Amino acid sequence: MNEVKVLIVDDKEDIAQGFERTLKREGYHVELAYSGEEAWEKYQRQYFDVVLSDWKMGKMNGMDLLEKIDGSAPRSRVIMITAFGDEDSAIEAHHRHAFDYLKKPVDNETLLDTVGKAAALRDPIIEALEEWVERHPEEADEQTHVDFCDPPRSWSAREMLAEIQANTPRGREEYKDMVKLTFYLMTHGNIESGVLECARNT
Repeated sequence: MNEVKVLIVDDKEDIAQGFERTLKREGYHVELAYSGEEAWEKYQRQYFDVVLSDWKMGKMNGMDLLEKIDGSAPRSRVIMITAFGDEDSAIEAHHRHAFDYLKKPVDNETLLDTVGKAAALRDPIIEALEEWVERHPEEADEQTHVDFCDPPRSWSAREMLAEIQANTPRGREEYKDMVKLTFYLMTHGNIESGVLECARNT
């Protein structure tokens, strides 16, 4: 099982570090950002399975960050947290495709339960690629020519995974190639339902 990567975003350092300690004890790989701008900068350098973000911050607030992440591919599961929660805020968060919405203070049980549910819905294309590379270490380094992409290109599974995990521009393009591959496989054989659903929504 590959390590689940979580990005915690909060301009209150003590709160962010408290969440970090709780999640690290459960085996999550955690990184911190103390502003929306710092979070987006980190997100562009590495893919995170789950983003846990405060709503009210500085120039770029949590909803601004959510909108940027929602417009990218692959997308993380974003959990919004705020001290000023109400029903309208929760509706807005879900309308903007937040995975969940929590009101401060957040106890450890609620935090772990919510992050666990989000982590269980890891991107199926990335997860399938990680598992394949782990199970086939020699084949993972072989170059594969893909002629259904425009333009046609060659890559190895390990190279592709590294680029996607680093969330580089090339990685984002290769993720889209994987979505194209998913549709290709749909017409040539069976495919996991989770991967199929991801392809339909990308």
